Amino acid sequence: MQFSARITNSAARGTQLGLAVLISFGSAMASTGLLHPSSAVFGALWASISAIVVLQSDVSATGAAARLRVWGTVVGALVSGIYLLLLPFTMVGLAVCVCLAVFGATWLNHGDGGRLAAITVTVIMLQGEMNPGAHPLLTVGMRFFEACLGAAAAVLVSWAWMRAAKIFDKELA
Repeated sequence: MQFSARITNSAARGTQLGLAVLISFGSAMASTGLLHPSSAVFGALWASISAIVVLQSDVSATGAAARLRVWGTVVGALVSGIYLLLLPFTMVGLAVCVCLAVFGATWLNHGDGGRLAAITVTVIMLQGEMNPGAHPLLTVGMRFFEACLGAAAAVLVSWAWMRAAKIFDKELA
């Protein structure tokens, strides 16, 4: 690949990720800020991470990554939510929940989603520990919503980028 093409591709990729983070961070700050202001920044971070994880090199791959992200979030949220409703946070409980989430995702043939389920368990349980006054279902719901916001932002940016490229290519032809 030529030097100028590498610069163009690098700038495009950076711009896509920057836009996805901007959209996901802003939308999570606004929405989580209404429900639980003390965890809004953490929620915006979680949405941004989800956008970064989901955004791939094309729309199809981004869509597949978004589905995997949502699936892993569902499994991780269920496992950690049930645990936190029954028991307080402990490091051993965290490890057991990670194990159960990965097992569940793998058993349901979403093995790669196990990594994302494990990340979700960790985020939800640690956020619950950092905000002990928040009900576990509120924490689970907010983190699930924020992960979905990040995935949606990545899909939106990927789709808009593809549409813009098609329009631009038509104008050059």
